[in-house]
Amino acid sequence: MSTDEQIYADVFDEEIILTAQVRTVILTKHPEVADFSHEIEKALREPDEIRRSIRDERVVLYYRHVAEVLNGKWVVVVVKRLEQNFVSTIYATDQIKSGEVIWTK
Repeated sequence: MSTDEQIYADVFDEEIILTAQVRTVILTKHPEVADFSHEIEKALREPDEIRRSIRDERVVLYYRHVAEVLNGKWVVVVVKRLEQNFVSTIYATDQIKSGEVIWTK
């Protein structure tokens, strides 16, 4: 593991990698994520729902509703599943996107 990476375990005990480069891009595009970055691990480990992307079957979205985030939003961690699992983005949203439900709480 590079010191520039953060490694999380998801609800399936799969390793999920967040690189420093991706984290920088996320914080540039979604600066509000800095206020709830502590929720990333919870969203992966204790999601309310996980869905497969309708655009790319290798992409899964982990959703966790957090009342304290922007007056009650879904924290979404988007993971691309390749040979390794990488976080591609993180954001907050009002609603869950359509897509095949993989797992629910």
